[in-house]
Amino acid sequence: MTILKGAENIATYSRSERSLRRWCTACGGHLFSELPAWNFVDVYAPLIPSLKFEPAVHVHYQETVLPMKDGLPKLKDLPEELGGSGDMLPD
Repeated sequence: MTILKGAENIATYSRSERSLRRWCTACGGHLFSELPAWNFVDVYAPLIPSLKFEPAVHVHYQETVLPMKDGLPKLKDLPEELGGSGDMLPD
C-alpha cells in the first residue's frame, strides 16, 4: 500500500502483534488496519466515498457496546476461515 498524501499525520497503535491500527493525528479519524500475518490491509469503508457498501455481517460482536437490532448475522469473533470460532450470537 502506498500513502499518497498526509503520511506525516498517520499514527499507529498495536493492540497485538497481529494488528496495526492506523489513525489520523490531525482529526483522530480511523483510517485502516494492517494485518501482517495475512499480508492484508483493512481500509475503513467510509474513506472510499464511491464505494457502495452494503453490510452483511457483524464481526467481534461479543465486544459490542451498542447493540444493533438490524437483522444481520452477528459473529462472536471471526469466521472460522479467518481463524475465529465462527460462533453466531443472537440478534
